[in-house]
Amino acid sequence: MKLADSDSRLGKKLGKFFPPDEEIKAGENQVPPQDNSLERNDFNPTDEPETKLEKRIKKWLTAEEKKERPYIIKENVGAPLKILVITYSRAILFEAGLFGRLKDVSDKVWRQFVSVHLSEGTFCSALELRFFRFHDSLFFHNPYKDTSPYMEETEFKLDCWRLERLAKKEASFFYSMLKDKQLYWQEERRKEQIQQIGSLNAKQPGGAPPKKKEGT
Repeated sequence: MKLADSDSRLGKKLGKFFPPDEEIKAGENQVPPQDNSLERNDFNPTDEPETKLEKRIKKWLTAEEKKERPYIIKENVGAPLKILVITYSRAILFEAGLFGRLKDVSDKVWRQFVSVHLSEGTFCSALELRFFRFHDSLFFHNPYKDTSPYMEETEFKLDCWRLERLAKKEASFFYSMLKDKQLYWQEERRKEQIQQIGSLNAKQPGGAPPKKKEGT
């Protein structure tokens, strides 16, 4: 027996406190909302619209590098302002001086890349990148250590780029990306070292023997 018709005034009032069975079942079958916070927090600078700075920097890129958007991170404040540009083939360090005038300070191919280090502060972060000075040298002889003829990381043989006062989220993204490149090229240099050592060991000690004279 129904207490009141659902269309009556009393039925409508009771319906506010006692919803129909169909609404209760529908509520139970609803899928709970998913937490998309991780997706929202994913940061990729190339997902953002092209900036004026990016358009200006593209003038320094090669035709092949222009086919893909570069990754750009810059200091929030500084005089001059340092800007790091990452392409598929190299890293480029710019400085923005008076009136935002750009100057390409240095560039390194990824074969020269040694390591990246991240330092987090309270409000900002810093990145430090280290490179070999010359891309055509696989190893660097250390004259101060006769027992270690080949050393990859020696402070006096490396070029260091340091960018400070960076946005923390951007710095973390660049650190992760550069760490992948560091590990990749460390493995590539290790393979090349094994090949070089193997070719040196295959040679005869003292060189080839002298040719015999005819008639002897």
